[in-house]
Amino acid sequence: MRKLFLKSLRVLIVALGLAVIAEQRGWAQPAPPVPFSKEGMLRDIARHVFGADWQEAASRLCDLTNTVSKLAATPGQDSLDDVRKAWLSAADVTDRLRCFQTGPIVDRDYASAFYYWQVLPARIEATLASNRPIDQALLDELGCTCKGLFAVEYLVFDRKGQPENAAEKPPTALQFLSGPDSQRRTAFLLAVARDLESKASQLANDWSVTGDTGPPAKFIKGGQDSVNLLVNQLARAIEEAAERRLNFVLMLPSPIAGQLNRIERSRSASSLQGLLACLEGTKRLYCGNDDLGLDDALKRLNAPLEKRVREKFDEAIATTAAIAEPLEQAAVNNRPALQRAYEQVHALEILIKVDLASALGVTLTFSSNDGD
Repeated sequence: MRKLFLKSLRVLIVALGLAVIAEQRGWAQPAPPVPFSKEGMLRDIARHVFGADWQEAASRLCDLTNTVSKLAATPGQDSLDDVRKAWLSAADVTDRLRCFQTGPIVDRDYASAFYYWQVLPARIEATLASNRPIDQALLDELGCTCKGLFAVEYLVFDRKGQPENAAEKPPTALQFLSGPDSQRRTAFLLAVARDLESKASQLANDWSVTGDTGPPAKFIKGGQDSVNLLVNQLARAIEEAAERRLNFVLMLPSPIAGQLNRIERSRSASSLQGLLACLEGTKRLYCGNDDLGLDDALKRLNAPLEKRVREKFDEAIATTAAIAEPLEQAAVNNRPALQRAYEQVHALEILIKVDLASALGVTLTFSSNDGD
């Protein structure tokens, strides 16, 4: 019996050794690829990109609400720093989703809450100076210039671009949010944060609905029309990254410090961070978040082109990351890095608009701003 046991053990050890060698030398059979279908691709994108990312956005905005509540209860630099970190985290996730502004976010008229960034400080301050109760009814009446994600940025980050020798320095965000008259300001901040959390949760629910009539089902049933929509949204988002963020900053006249209100996310010094989140979101959409995506559809039709597109995504993101400082600072300190990033993102834009669209049988229908 002992000899039989030892013999069996030796056989098992040899088999395990051969399996390891086979894996190291590439003898093992690879797992069969997931079979591609257009329906499967659209289902994966609906579930693993839109559904998953809006769920993450709702979670990050819940964190923002919680940190604002703590700031209201215990004003101070530490609690304000926590709010700022939570805002940056939430803004990055929603920026990832900027590349698909259609479906529920448009049907519910929520896009401006997350993406309208040119808020008007004077209108926010007028709201704060009024005697209106701060509640949902007030928020529902306010326009996009004084509520939403970027109203939070205005309220919790300090103003940038003030001359060093200015006679009077404006109050800091901490002074505004911890002074004797801060209660109404923090109440408004909390109401806006809760409104954003509610909207993101609704969008997460929309993309998680099962059945034949919800947004995922409509998107999947759209077939080629949904593919057309995806490529158009992708092209639009990459064009905006190239023209409205990189090239726009390059074209701003000096001095840049006097025009920071024209640069998205400059108040939080996160203009580059936001741009990178947008670009990473476009790649995430293209790749289906590593499940079935447009890359799989293209690979079946033209594998060399798919390799070029993926490489161009990586080049555009890497070159943009290499700017290594907020866009408004790079416009002064490192314009060549901005120019290189613009060229790479613009090249990606053309590849998507021309080669990818042609290969997938897509006609671009959005209004382009750069003449291509």
